[in-house]
Amino acid sequence: MSWQRWISISLVLGMLLLAFGLIMPAVFQAREAARRSSAKNNLKQIGLALHNYHDTHHCLPPGGTIREDDVAMQGWIAMIMPFLDASPYYSWLDFNESWQSTENRYVFDQKLFVFLIPGVEQQYTDSGYALTHIMGNPNLLHRNSDVTIKEMTNGTSFTWLAGEATGDFQPWCYPFNWRPLGTKLCQGPASYGRPEWGGGHILFADGHIKFFTDATSAQMLQRYDAAPPVATKAETAVPKKVFQTGDYHWDRIDLQSDPKVRDEYFATGFRGSADRLLKLNVYSQILLTEEEQELSKFYLKGPRLLFEIDSTTDIAAALKATPLVEAATPEQLEANVKTLQALQKRLLKKDSAR
Repeated sequence: MSWQRWISISLVLGMLLLAFGLIMPAVFQAREAARRSSAKNNLKQIGLALHNYHDTHHCLPPGGTIREDDVAMQGWIAMIMPFLDASPYYSWLDFNESWQSTENRYVFDQKLFVFLIPGVEQQYTDSGYALTHIMGNPNLLHRNSDVTIKEMTNGTSFTWLAGEATGDFQPWCYPFNWRPLGTKLCQGPASYGRPEWGGGHILFADGHIKFFTDATSAQMLQRYDAAPPVATKAETAVPKKVFQTGDYHWDRIDLQSDPKVRDEYFATGFRGSADRLLKLNVYSQILLTEEEQELSKFYLKGPRLLFEIDSTTDIAAALKATPLVEAATPEQLEANVKTLQALQKRLLKKDSAR
C-alpha cells in the first residue's frame, strides 16, 4: 500500500505545481496591469499640474532655469510642485540657490512618487538624489523656455508633453529633464517605454494619455517629435552626464534633545546594496504648533543641514559647534555622539568605494 500512497502524493504535488504554473502568469499580468494603471494616473496628475501652471503663469514652466553665467538653477518639476500635492517641499526650496546647493538638499533627497514608475527599483542616484522616471518634450520644456499653448499649432491633442523613460534616469531636481522621443521605444536606456510592458505611456498637451507599443513606427514618433514649436539645438542642449542609479534608500535617525526646545534634531543615513551606509547627514528643524503651520511665514522653514559626516569627522566637536549643544543635556549630547559614532563606523570609506 505504501507505493500507492506515494503515487497519490505525487499526483497531488503534480496537480499543485500545474495549478501554480497556471496561476503565476495571471498574477504577474494582474500586477503589471495595476502598475500600468498607476503609471498612467501619475501622468494624468502631471498633465493637470502643467495645465494649472499654464493657467496661472500663461505659459508652461521653463524646462530648466539657467543663469547668464551658465549656472543651472531649477527644473520644470520643481516649478509645478505647488500644483501636485499639499506637501511643504516647494515652500522649503530656495530658488535663489542652484539644484546642487546644500540649502535645498533635504528636499531633493525626497521621493516624488508621482514621478516614479511602479516596479522600477532605481529611485535614487548613488549620491542620494531622488529620481524622476518621467522626461519632458525638449521642444516645450528646455532652457529658460516659456512655451504657450497657442504656439502648439498642430493642436494640443497632437503635441506631446512628457513620457516614461526607459533608463538613464536623472534627479527630479536636475534642470535638464528632457529628451526627444527618438525613433523607437524601449530601445536602450536613453529611450522611452518600459520593456516589461512592450511600450510606454505618453502625455499629450490636451491631457490625454496614449500607450505606444515598441512596434510604433519611427515615422510616427518623428512626426510627434517635430510638432511645433520646435526649439533650437542650443535651447535643448544638455550636459553629457549619466547618473549612476540603483536600489538605495534614506533612513531617519532621531537625536535626543530637550522636548521643550523649538528645534528637533535628526540624522539621515543613505544606504545601498548589502545595507552599506554611504552618506550620513545631520539636520535641525523648527517644530511648529498647529496654529503656526497655518501661517505661511512659518510654513517656509524646512530642515537645515548642520553638517555632513564622513569617516574622519570629529563628531563630538561637530555637534558642539551646532545649536544642539544648548538644546540637549550633557547626557543627551553624549548619547547623540555615541549614536552617530556607531553609524560613522559603518560608513563606507571613500577610498574603498572607488
